[in-house]
Amino acid sequence: MDDANGARFRAGLGYGLAAYTLWGLVPLYFSALKHAGVPALEILAHRIAWSLPVLMLLTACAGGFADLGRVFRSRKLVLTLLASSLFLAVNWLLYIYATVTGRVTEASLGYYMMPLVNAALATTVLGERLRPLHYPALALVALGVAIPFVAAGTFTWLAVLLPVSFGVYGLIRKRVAVESVTGLTVESLLMLPLSLGYLVYLSAAGENHFAGVGTTNALLAVSGVVTVTPLLLFTLSIRRLPLLAVSFIQFVSPTVQMLLAVTVLGETLTPDRVAAFVCVWVAVAVFVGDAVWQARESRRAARVSGLLGTVVSRAKKQPAHAGRSPVTR
Repeated sequence: MDDANGARFRAGLGYGLAAYTLWGLVPLYFSALKHAGVPALEILAHRIAWSLPVLMLLTACAGGFADLGRVFRSRKLVLTLLASSLFLAVNWLLYIYATVTGRVTEASLGYYMMPLVNAALATTVLGERLRPLHYPALALVALGVAIPFVAAGTFTWLAVLLPVSFGVYGLIRKRVAVESVTGLTVESLLMLPLSLGYLVYLSAAGENHFAGVGTTNALLAVSGVVTVTPLLLFTLSIRRLPLLAVSFIQFVSPTVQMLLAVTVLGETLTPDRVAAFVCVWVAVAVFVGDAVWQARESRRAARVSGLLGTVVSRAKKQPAHAGRSPVTR
């Protein structure tokens, strides 16, 4: 790796670690709003409303209003981003709900499953084939989900719905040729009417927590910055890092979440939850190990192909020997 590529990689790694660390710390922010008495649905409404000005500012700085116009002139793009916005809203609401109800460990378990959920969705929706080691990995995830249900009679639905909702969101966005900030801006615009409508309803009912001046108001007002900052850092990261590196650092976020849940937020890891985490961790290790091996094999095949190409190219450049006798059989 030369100096330029090394600097690019280090910058991407720094951006990525910062993004996933901030995502891991977000439960502290939602927990502060919980203690201020703000319910999950109101937090979501404010998150959507306050994200839009930040996204519009970023769009203006990047000269992206032409892209916004292109999206809104396409009925297909608008409908597709409307669908993705619904799954994004569900994912945001579930994550907020997990925090305000003291279930951050369950959310952490769900986000550890994210790569495997993506693999399952790619197989069932896109028709992609699983690699042989993916099957035992998915079986371990299923076992991890089943253990708490068998042990305590409780289905860890948050741990399932969080990665599934975000996985479907990513699947939809994968099919849309729209830059990430532009896409999120359009999604926020599409979600805004419901968000503002709900906030107006709360104000009319005298239940809106955003009133007057105080800490709660400040916390709600910065929800846009809290939402957009890690996303922007993530965008800067994926432009500089290979996908394999991103697949490693994505586990920073659920790790930080789990540590916060146990050390700061007062949650406890019951034996059945520990067993579930172990199953998922082993599954993730199998999945990532297989990805590393596949990447190495691809690089090795590329090197061999390059060497063969060089040999063939040199052979073609050599002049044929005059007077060579024809080969007879």
